[in-house]
Amino acid sequence: MVEATVRDQSWPGTLMALGIFVLIITFWAAAGRTLIRYAELVRWFALFAFVGNLLPYGRVGLRLGMERLEWFLFNLLAVGPFVISLLLWLNFLVHGPERYLITTYSGDILEIRSYWMQQEELPPGETVTSATGAIEDHPGPYGGHFIGVSKGLLGYEVITTYQRYGRSEDE
Repeated sequence: MVEATVRDQSWPGTLMALGIFVLIITFWAAAGRTLIRYAELVRWFALFAFVGNLLPYGRVGLRLGMERLEWFLFNLLAVGPFVISLLLWLNFLVHGPERYLITTYSGDILEIRSYWMQQEELPPGETVTSATGAIEDHPGPYGGHFIGVSKGLLGYEVITTYQRYGRSEDE
């Protein structure tokens, strides 16, 4: 019987550290504009982070030169973050046609997302058909926002446009 040995290498640790940073940046940038509940996002992450551990360690982990704990942590801290980040960016960047909403809601984009998390809908507002001239045609009160929402590649809606419109407080 041939006995396999574990090699000392640094690339798994480097990918694990990079995976954590990629996940943090993605969570801040893409997940902040994706309308998905945090519990559902955690479930998807858990699936991608632990599904690699279902592969036989002797065929995959040991062949890559990792110990059992290193194989487990590699899936948790590198594979899971990279896969969920890739899917969140794909959903955000590849989307269908936008629908536009003009609302008097004055919060920033994170507050809009928090509102959606509580109400499961965007703040009330007027739906417009086109982005062209929509802001100029609706001068409204100060603090309003023009929001573009679209269904992403994976079916989760994303906020594609978010900008202030209307008069300023000084007017």
